[in-house]
Amino acid sequence: MSGVAPIDGETRDDAVDVLDDLLQWQLTAERWERVEALVRSLDQALVEGDGDALRAATAELELAGPVRITRIGSKALIPVPEKTRDRANRLVHTLGGRPREPRPDGTTADVGGDGDTVRTGTR
Repeated sequence: MSGVAPIDGETRDDAVDVLDDLLQWQLTAERWERVEALVRSLDQALVEGDGDALRAATAELELAGPVRITRIGSKALIPVPEKTRDRANRLVHTLGGRPREPRPDGTTADVGGDGDTVRTGTR
């Protein structure tokens, strides 16, 4: 592919980090729609091997994360929708990271290729 910047290790690591983080986010349904669109953009950039597009999608995804201030009377925050979680985990795996599953107690578990939990930790 001429004119397309390659995907380097730092770009891959940044994408894995934000995809991993989004598993812990609590957002409104509308914000999750935006996040899902950005995850699709990240996926497309990866398919095309476009490092610049992957960096841009990763940066936008980081900015789409939760804000620290929630307005009184604001809409309900919900955890990551299953479709978005599944796509993010697939992308983490494709990018060379380990898919992570959030747990109700706030910890996360790395999931091995056979579905077994191999390590737990907090984020």
